[in-house]
Amino acid sequence: MGEGEGGGDEETEREKNMEKINRGMLRFFTDHYKPEIIGIVGTKHTIGLAIREAQKAVTVDREASLWSHCFIFGDLRLDRRGKGGKKSRSPYIFESDLKVNVFKPQLRNGAQENWVGKHCREVVENAGVIDFGLSEDVIENILATALQLVDEQVLYPIQELLGTWWAIITNREWLPNPVDDRHAMYCSAFVRHCYKKAGADFLKRVSVSNTTPEHIAQAGIKAGKLIRFRG
Repeated sequence: MGEGEGGGDEETEREKNMEKINRGMLRFFTDHYKPEIIGIVGTKHTIGLAIREAQKAVTVDREASLWSHCFIFGDLRLDRRGKGGKKSRSPYIFESDLKVNVFKPQLRNGAQENWVGKHCREVVENAGVIDFGLSEDVIENILATALQLVDEQVLYPIQELLGTWWAIITNREWLPNPVDDRHAMYCSAFVRHCYKKAGADFLKRVSVSNTTPEHIAQAGIKAGKLIRFRG
């Protein structure tokens, strides 16, 4: 396809996707945006609910967790998400995620940079941000580590999730994950790794490779830094 061909179709698809966005949630993330803060969400699709259910053993009330995924805010970037494909500026995030599109030959596995609106859909039931109020130098180190992991194409480890689940039910989260892969991290381990590398670790009794979204949420609550979206 030559340059400029198919632009109308792409614009229509982009506008359709924007119509599915929870505008209130997008505004929440944009209003609270700061580079390096943690975003946290809980989804209600099958995988999200399974992850939330699997964290029962580490929640305070032993009920399913509110949270299933987390990420790090990166830069404000210019894109074409404005009305009619106009330029707009909005937050982009660093995360480790696994996305399989059954209708297109597409697989996105591991560390990646995405638009924050990806996590502002109907399927997202809970959302929040955690800002630990770190120094500029620490913030830069967190973002540098996150970008490096994206560049190195660190993968999303399905097997490591099973190792974390086993550590939780046997109450051994402080031990390294038995199936830890140094070139693979799921979402919450990715976030924790970036913070730890920058000297800003916020958890002491849990191995990085066993870190869950619930652990991160509890650290935010304990520090009085978790702000929840009220839609």
